[in-house]
Amino acid sequence: MKNIFSLYKLRMKETIKNAVLVIPAVLLLAFLGIMYSIRPVQVSGSFLISGIFLFVLATYIANSIQEKENDIHEEILLLHSNSSLNYYISREMVLISVILIFAAVLIAYPAIRSLINSSNFTRPMEKPDVIWGGLIVLGNGLCGIAVGDLCHQRIVFTRRYRLTAVFCIIIITICKTPLIHSFKFLTFLNYLLPPVTDGLTMVGNTDYFDGTGSTMIFIHTLIFLVVITILKIKILKFKKYNN
Repeated sequence: MKNIFSLYKLRMKETIKNAVLVIPAVLLLAFLGIMYSIRPVQVSGSFLISGIFLFVLATYIANSIQEKENDIHEEILLLHSNSSLNYYISREMVLISVILIFAAVLIAYPAIRSLINSSNFTRPMEKPDVIWGGLIVLGNGLCGIAVGDLCHQRIVFTRRYRLTAVFCIIIITICKTPLIHSFKFLTFLNYLLPPVTDGLTMVGNTDYFDGTGSTMIFIHTLIFLVVITILKIKILKFKKYNN
């Protein structure tokens, strides 16, 4: 019987073998090239925009990985796992591992550029900027995998509808703040959608992160991730397999 780490290794090998990360990697390099080609770059803005980019990219990655899952292969993995809990935890570990790598690149790149030449930014980048900005980038990535994997092929059967659902959630999430500002009755969106753009509201016209505010946003992110993950696993257990 396979434990969590054995399942994780098998899933990670399968993910790399399917080459689903090639396009995201290319998009990441293109984003970094375009983002930092115009100088100087605002310190907080670099992390906030990178966070929104990672949210979209993570949603695409999670949705692409689950679309490569094969029912027969998944049933075999579940059959050979110590428990169904190990099986589902291994799925989440693969997604989180991938996003950690992408987030690390998005966080480290501006920090390294600032160390090499601080004139790349509107002001010298400080350690709190990397900590709090990095927390928001990572949080947005986690929100992305939660949204992307929720639109699973066993939850939304038709691919066209899955892509439409993902696209709509992304757009509404990014436009959440102006929508609530224009229509007060949409305040409930703050509780239903991830806090992807809350960092923009927190920073406002300044160029500094608020430690307490960034921490609260990340806590909100973790709550969203846990709730969506539990909901998704319960639905997947109920829906079983397509074949």
